Amino acid sequence: MSTQMIICLAISLITVIGYLSNKLPMGVVAMLSLSAFYLTKCITTADAMSYFGNQNLWLCVCMFVCSAGFTRTQFVKNLAKKVNRLAKGSARKIFFGYMILGVILCQFIGQAVAEFSIVAPLLGASMDEIGVKRSKVMYPLVVALLATMAWLPMGAAYSFPMQVNSMFETFGIGNYSMTVLQDMILRTPGILLILIYVVSVGFHLAPEEPPTAISAASIPAQGGQEEKLSPFQEKCGYVIFFGTCGALLISGKIGVDPWLISLIGAVFMVLCRVLKGKQINDALPVPYFAVFAGALSMGGALTNTGAADLIGTLIARMAESVNSSIGVYFIIFIVTFLITQFMLNGAVMWSLMPVILATVKVMGINPIGAAVIIHIAATSAYSTPMSCPAIPLSMAAGGYDFKSVFKQSIIPSVIMCAAGVLWVSFLYPIF
Repeated sequence: MSTQMIICLAISLITVIGYLSNKLPMGVVAMLSLSAFYLTKCITTADAMSYFGNQNLWLCVCMFVCSAGFTRTQFVKNLAKKVNRLAKGSARKIFFGYMILGVILCQFIGQAVAEFSIVAPLLGASMDEIGVKRSKVMYPLVVALLATMAWLPMGAAYSFPMQVNSMFETFGIGNYSMTVLQDMILRTPGILLILIYVVSVGFHLAPEEPPTAISAASIPAQGGQEEKLSPFQEKCGYVIFFGTCGALLISGKIGVDPWLISLIGAVFMVLCRVLKGKQINDALPVPYFAVFAGALSMGGALTNTGAADLIGTLIARMAESVNSSIGVYFIIFIVTFLITQFMLNGAVMWSLMPVILATVKVMGINPIGAAVIIHIAATSAYSTPMSCPAIPLSMAAGGYDFKSVFKQSIIPSVIMCAAGVLWVSFLYPIF
C-alpha cells in the first residue's frame, strides 16, 4: 500500500467522521475534504474543476430550480388537496400513492434525481396540507426510487443486461448471456420487501421533525408572504415543469442530455418570471452543490490512488477462498455496498464489474448471479450523500442530517443484502 493510498484513505475516513459528528455544516466538510485531496495530490486541478461541472450535479441543481418554480403554482396546492381528500387525510396512503407514481417513472427515466424532483414537490405539498412534516416521507421515497430503478422490463431496464453481455464477450465468457427478465427476477424479492418496508416500518421510523432546516426551494412561502403568480406565469409554471419532465422521459430518444433539458427548464422558469429576485437564489441548493462535488472528489481520489482497485482485488481473493455460494455472494455484495457509499453507485458498479467477472471466469462459474449481486448492492446506495445524487437531494427536501440518513438506511440495507444474497444463491448456486 503506497503512501498516497494511505493518505487518501485517511482523508476519506476523516471526512466520514466529519459528516457523522455534525460539528460543521456538511457543505464545509465537503469542501475541506476536496481541498485536502487536492493539496495531497490525490486529485489534480483538472479533476477538482471537473467535479463542479459534472452533468449529474447540474441536472440536480437545475431540477431544484424547476421544482421551486412548480411549487409556486396553484396546481401543486390543488392537487395536494384532491389527493388528501381521496386518501381521507391518511399520510401513509398519500405516501403510497406518490411512491407508486415514482416507481412507475423509475422504469422510464434512468436518473433517480429526475424522478425524485418530479414526485417530491407533489408529495411534500400533500404532507403540508395535512400538517405532516416532510421529514416523514422524503427519505423513504428516495429509498423506494433507488431500489426500483430500471426494475421492470421496459425502457431503462434493458441497458444493464446489454452492458453486462458486452463485458461477457470482452472477458471471453461466451457461454452465458443475461436477459432483462433474469435481472428482474433476481432483484424482485428484495425490491418487494423494500417497498413493503418503506410504506410501513420506514415511514414509521422517519423523524417526526426535520433534524435540520428544509431547503427553502422545497417549500412554498406561507400565508401571503409571497406574491401570487399571474395567470400567464401560472400556465408557464405548468408547461415548463411538465415539459421538462416529459423531455427527460424521452431524452435518450431525442438525443438531448438530461442536464441540458433541466437547464433549459430552469432558464425558462426565470425568463417567464415564475421565479424572480430572491426566489432564484433560494432555489439554488448551494450546500447540496458543495456536498455533491465533495463526494465526487472522494471517488476520484480513491480511483486515482488505486485504493478502489486495492479493495476490488481483496474482494476477488476473499471470494476465491470461500467454499460457499452464500459466502461468495455475500462478500461481493458487502464490498460493493461499502464502496458505493463513498463513490457514485454507477461508477462503482462498472469499475468493480471487470474485477468480479475476471474472478468468476477463473473460478469457472456462471457469472450472471455475481453480476446481478453487484447491481443489487450498487442500487442499495442509501447511507451517505456521497453514494448517489438523489440522497443529498432528499436531505435538502426532508431536512435530514447525515446521522439521521445513516440510521434510516440500516434496515433497508440489511433487507437488500439478505434477500439478494439468499435468492441469487438459490437460483445461481456456485458450489
